[in-house]
Amino acid sequence: MNLIPALVAGLGLGFLVALPLGPIGLLCVRSVLSNGLVPGIAIGLGAALVDAVYAALGLAGVGKLLDVPVLRTTLGLAGAVVMAYLGFRSVRSAFKAKGAVDTEGEAVPAWTAFRTALTATAANPATIGYWAAAFAAASAANVTGSLAASVAMLVGVACGTLLWFTTLSLGTAVFRRWFTSRMLQGVDLLAGVGVMFFGGFLAYQAIG
Repeated sequence: MNLIPALVAGLGLGFLVALPLGPIGLLCVRSVLSNGLVPGIAIGLGAALVDAVYAALGLAGVGKLLDVPVLRTTLGLAGAVVMAYLGFRSVRSAFKAKGAVDTEGEAVPAWTAFRTALTATAANPATIGYWAAAFAAASAANVTGSLAASVAMLVGVACGTLLWFTTLSLGTAVFRRWFTSRMLQGVDLLAGVGVMFFGGFLAYQAIG
């Protein structure tokens, strides 16, 4: 059984979905600038795991549960609260930033970065519906005609997401030396405002 098409399709989807520099991407950039490459890779691992889990839930048909108004509103508001908290923490960090970027401060463990990515990525359960649609389209195109092919596509989704965050982390690490403390403050502020805006958008969707 040739599983390569399903794997490649998942890889492309995972990479392209992660590609826009959204709130998780901004958190990745600020983590690498503040603490080096490892936390950025850890954020990528967290995002990849949630994408794979949400894709699996979408494949299993869980996305239909989001059609229940009470559940959709509850999950949306819970996600909005989480994103607002993460955004506030980033904005607060922007105003507390001290020294140059290359000055060593309090190190952020990889586990903490991984956990933050899990929380932030999972805060948008609406992506389950997206992945359900993606797998339906892949099935219609005979890309996922079996359980093995579906699993291969799930693995591809996780690898694609991780590939983008690894690329983003490496690129940020390369240019890290040119960032001043003021530029880092700007990234923190941008990340915080972006994440809080995304939280507000989730809340609007939930009650709209």
